[in-house]
Amino acid sequence: MFCPRTKTALEAVSIGDVKVYLSKSGGVFFDNRQIFHFSDPSLKPAQVLVAHLQTLPTEHVDLATRINCPKCPDVVMMRRFFTPLKVVEIDECPNCAAIWLDHGELEKIHENHLTPKEREMLRIDMANNHGFIQVKIPKRSYSVHAEKPEPNATSSLEKLAELAYLSILND
Repeated sequence: MFCPRTKTALEAVSIGDVKVYLSKSGGVFFDNRQIFHFSDPSLKPAQVLVAHLQTLPTEHVDLATRINCPKCPDVVMMRRFFTPLKVVEIDECPNCAAIWLDHGELEKIHENHLTPKEREMLRIDMANNHGFIQVKIPKRSYSVHAEKPEPNATSSLEKLAELAYLSILND
């Protein structure tokens, strides 16, 4: 396999029981889902890999250029965010689910790693600040000719839910 940025041969390296492929430019290729062995900075293999990557020289490459997967050379990798805070954008193969990280991206993943408690707090914060609401469907069953609910018995949100439910029944 070859580095998608520099077209030089990738070096296979085993870290623990996981094989990854390193570029001389500091990039790293993870086969399907192997990145999760290295994404948590508290894991020893992750620490070893970051320490090794930091010893490699940095080559200036155009990160905006789309790259092909080293494992599936005919497939262009898609760009997506790896972290919930949308700080680190990675390259992922839509065919084999392999991940390519350019120089410094693993360190950024570690810097932005969230604990499970922090992830839950972020989820709650996003739900509260972006207008997500939960609408409960009424337990009563309505027919097309059902009586209207009492005007003061339900909130505006419940009325909207009932109207939506009735429109589903009428379709």
